[in-house]
Amino acid sequence: MRSEVPTLSLKEWEAKHEPLVAAAVDRVVPYLPEGGMFLDIGANVGAFSRLLRERRPDVRGILFEPVAKYHAICAERFQDDDMIEVVNIALGDENAERTIFKAPHNHGANSLVEEIMYDRRPEAFVRPDTVIEKETITLRRVADFLDERGIESLDLVKSDTEGYDYAVLDGIRPWIQRTGCQPVLLAEVLQEDFHPLVDKQRAALEAFFELGYGRVDVDEELNWLVGDVLLLPRGRAANGSAEAE
Repeated sequence: MRSEVPTLSLKEWEAKHEPLVAAAVDRVVPYLPEGGMFLDIGANVGAFSRLLRERRPDVRGILFEPVAKYHAICAERFQDDDMIEVVNIALGDENAERTIFKAPHNHGANSLVEEIMYDRRPEAFVRPDTVIEKETITLRRVADFLDERGIESLDLVKSDTEGYDYAVLDGIRPWIQRTGCQPVLLAEVLQEDFHPLVDKQRAALEAFFELGYGRVDVDEELNWLVGDVLLLPRGRAANGSAEAE
């Protein structure tokens, strides 16, 4: 953020973003079948899953948050919810110990993409004097995690990983190819002239279009630098059903 923008408390930050999170939940709820299962990758403090569970108390979810501080808050929030599991790892396209970069002034600015955290272009809203903190985290390939858990079906995958979503898409693709399951995907993306790893983002999306997901145009979908795209398997209608031919 620019220097004139005050740092918000975590409570203030979550309240400020709740309308955006609620809009994201509204987009995916029609595609969740009764008793469905979802993944929340980059859960932060669990705002998305909290609202989703309020709307759909019948669904089950696994939340992934690698930053220790936010994982602890998220785990406490859902400690009495038997339908939710909170895991202290990141998901992507490899199995490794990695460094995650954190901007203390913005509770949502935690990324495995180092270039994003040091972007000093005016439109990046990163203060010239921003201090970047680092934390070592565990990263797992999505497909490996799902295979180890014996998970063969998913209805929704939400990914919000601050520019690393291309790796989440790459990491789950082998599982989709093996199982034939095509969950609805809500993924955060960056406009093409803004993402420092735009070629990787473009390639990850193209691979999903080739898998049978409807094509989206990132720059037409977004009305700002960062936003969500909804990737739907072709023919998928609301409530998880297939569209009539």
